[in-house]
Amino acid sequence: MIYLDHNATTPILPEVRDVVRSAMEQHWGNPSSTHAMGRAAFAQIETARERLAAIIGASAKEIFFTSGGTEADNLAIMGTLDRYKDGEVVISSIEHPAVHDAAHSLASKGYGIRQIPVGNDGIIDMEQLEKTLSAATRLVSVMYSNNEIGTVQPVGEIGRKLAARGIPFHSDAVQAFGKIPIDVSKDPVSLLSISSHKIYGPKGCGALFVRNGVKINPRTFGGNQERGIRTGTENLPAILGFVRAAEIARSTLEADAKTLFDLTEQMYRDIAGRIDHVLRNGHCDKRIPGTLNLCIPGAETESLLASLDQEGICASGGSACSSGSISASRTLLAIGRRRVDAVCAIRFSLGRENTLSEIRTAVDVLEKVVKRIRLANK
Repeated sequence: MIYLDHNATTPILPEVRDVVRSAMEQHWGNPSSTHAMGRAAFAQIETARERLAAIIGASAKEIFFTSGGTEADNLAIMGTLDRYKDGEVVISSIEHPAVHDAAHSLASKGYGIRQIPVGNDGIIDMEQLEKTLSAATRLVSVMYSNNEIGTVQPVGEIGRKLAARGIPFHSDAVQAFGKIPIDVSKDPVSLLSISSHKIYGPKGCGALFVRNGVKINPRTFGGNQERGIRTGTENLPAILGFVRAAEIARSTLEADAKTLFDLTEQMYRDIAGRIDHVLRNGHCDKRIPGTLNLCIPGAETESLLASLDQEGICASGGSACSSGSISASRTLLAIGRRRVDAVCAIRFSLGRENTLSEIRTAVDVLEKVVKRIRLANK
């Protein structure tokens, strides 16, 4: 099997797995308990909070652990809007479903939802952003990088524009964290979502950065964990695994980025040189390393993925959260792709364990599969 779907999830690193196992065996006390076992577990969480905060340039009190990126996104959006009786939330047209659906769920409560278009490269239109803002804007949410096409947004520029108007800014950084540098001491974001299982950590854990002074309402009730913002007993083993994975990602980030960027470019050159009419989606340079999204006309996504899977190649049609859907990608339509091309999309997302040999094998298989599907469709 050749695994090329790292934007969906990543395998847990052996050293991270060891941390999780150790925590389950040694620190299984409830962090809210006042006895020695509870105090020891609580101390582990607080140390982990400090370590994670240091990685992104935050303070420990600005980090709130969650069950993952989706919960962090929902908490940021709904927790912010819940503080107002009316108003609007502004999102980009290519947000992950965790942001898109959370924002649109607010419509039933009387809030307005406005979307900012992106260009053909997937980058937000700054002029349209300016035109979209109003006195009713309560929050703007623009993802750091897109999960399907990899395009990185000008987060600093967006944040400065919004800060000048006193508008909170949330960024879903689930795909960017651990792949490109993120420093909230420089990027003026109000809230930032990150996740563990995208960076070789365990599933079921993430975090929300909430800048000091920014107020949000909780979405869960029944305890005072995470200072009342995210209640429920903390998943200590996953938290410790997450933070260890984050530290490893930071230490290897520069080397990984270069390797993955080079491998991705080689893969694209090989595919484009051997398969006709391939369309590349997203910005070629302003993107997270390792993401290659293509439209291959004449080879519909469902058939393409099924055929690759039979050949031992794991890829995706786009967002893992809509992997059961055969409809055209909302992201690809937003960047101007025709529906007939958007239903022929495939995403390869490479990871640090992939090799040039694997990439060449995957391209060989892809060429064979595309020829077979196109011939069958004639």
